[in-house]
Amino acid sequence: MPTDVFFRLTPVKQQHIIEAIKEEIARVPFQEFSIYNVVRSCGISRGSFYQYFANKEDIMIYLISSYNRDILDKFMQSLKEHDGDFFIALEDGYRFMVRMLCYKESKAYRKHLFCNAEFYEKLWTDHNFSVEKYPVFLEVLHLINMDKLNLDGQEELQILIEICMASVVKECINLLMINETEEVACERFMKKLKLLKKAYQK
Repeated sequence: MPTDVFFRLTPVKQQHIIEAIKEEIARVPFQEFSIYNVVRSCGISRGSFYQYFANKEDIMIYLISSYNRDILDKFMQSLKEHDGDFFIALEDGYRFMVRMLCYKESKAYRKHLFCNAEFYEKLWTDHNFSVEKYPVFLEVLHLINMDKLNLDGQEELQILIEICMASVVKECINLLMINETEEVACERFMKKLKLLKKAYQK
């Protein structure tokens, strides 16, 4: 994530740097991402840049998190609107995510940002995921109405969420790598969701 120094920059300066970063991501895959090209485009020194971001992995995490925040907000909003119904919220969140992946930013940018095995391997190695590290997920768990699910407790709920997230990630990769339409991506995921409902919805 960006440092406090980055967030003390003016909004215009921040946006200028982020746009230069996005242009570089759209231009080449993660392995070829050049901080030199970014600082040259921004007209800042390399030393100044490292006051804002630790490395290129830090940049990618920040940009991906902007998508994650929007999707999570949509999921939580749906939970609140539908009495904590997990499966309605999952469908709403998925459809919202697909629209972003189809239309937000350029196609090359989206593909290079999300379809990158080397980056994700490093991310999971260096930042081992746990719910305790992300308090917002605890808030999500509390919003889910367990009375609507055929589950025994929070541990099984977390397992169900992991299963659903694995399926969502796979669909994201399909969407970006083989240029599926929004309609095709949603139709296939809804079939999976239907099977999950049979097993876990009361």
